[in-house]
Amino acid sequence: MAWRNGNRHLVRVLVAAALLSAGSIAPVAAKTPVTAETVKIELASKPVRWNPTNRNDMDAGELEWAGGIEITSTHKKFGGWSGLAVSTDGSTLLAVSDEAQWLTAQILYDEKGRLSGIGEGRMAPLLGLNGKPIDSKAYGDAEGLTAARSDPLKGDVYVSFERHHRIWRYALGEHGFQARPEQLITQRELGKLPANEGIEAITALAPAIGGNKQRLLAISENARDPRGNVRAFLIEGKSVKRLSVRLNDPFRPTDVSPLPNGDFLLLERSFSLLAGVGMQLRRVPGSDVKPGAVLDGRVLLDADRKRSIDNMEGMSIRKDDKGDIWVYLISDDNFNPLQRTLLMMFRLKPDPQVLRLPRSPKPGE
Repeated sequence: MAWRNGNRHLVRVLVAAALLSAGSIAPVAAKTPVTAETVKIELASKPVRWNPTNRNDMDAGELEWAGGIEITSTHKKFGGWSGLAVSTDGSTLLAVSDEAQWLTAQILYDEKGRLSGIGEGRMAPLLGLNGKPIDSKAYGDAEGLTAARSDPLKGDVYVSFERHHRIWRYALGEHGFQARPEQLITQRELGKLPANEGIEAITALAPAIGGNKQRLLAISENARDPRGNVRAFLIEGKSVKRLSVRLNDPFRPTDVSPLPNGDFLLLERSFSLLAGVGMQLRRVPGSDVKPGAVLDGRVLLDADRKRSIDNMEGMSIRKDDKGDIWVYLISDDNFNPLQRTLLMMFRLKPDPQVLRLPRSPKPGE
């Protein structure tokens, strides 16, 4: 039975990778009117093992597996989650989809503190500059999400978009999902980017010493600099300065989040017909993040099709009252029935070098 289940998992991964490679990601649905209403949705979940064929295999590199679930919903707009923000207390998630939808839901844990389920959810469309729901894939391809404060629903959040490349600020704390965006950065400041490989990863940084403007680190999926590295940007107000991330072929960046000591975790994914899907986490020293730099770091986690992974795109990190650091990941199912929406949690193993470093202030504190 274990052998059969393992091969079913392998077939699903390989077929999904084939569809991804071919660009046949999802069927084209009939266009329906979009309303600005926030709706409650029913969410169902079931547990997933880190290794689908071996419940005792918990190896996750420099992290520890702390539970995972597959989430489903009958809501026709559910799926495509590409950005993630989790509240500091771990009770609530906020996600954004590449079909211009918000999702918020309660996160449930078992008696051991492991991720075990998902509670009631709410969805709403992202609004455009005109205050109306974004109803175009070309204009609503949201990929990155970051919050300026510890609770993403109580402050400003920043969303990056591909195709029509830009970064918008939404004042969710003040207006909820009825918030109209403020346009911060457009392609004019970013320069030419590939249509479907623009700003994929974004995270808020603390204001510069003596400054009061929100700073952002934004990383493209696969826009290359002249040396073949992945283009990235340091943004402060309307000021955009360039840096790069060293290409880690065949992986491409999908999200970035800060660690309490000022370093960053970079989430990257890969897929191919032969290898299936893959995922890596790289730790980037915070001191390296400056204009003109080429960012790199050691790989903390390298996972392949033997693990319960999919098209991993969103990441959020929090530190609890005991000092443990928790890493949350979410997958984009591309509205493909052969793919899944996975939410998973890991604990970052203690690093003596990190423990000696002072805690850096969070944006907005």
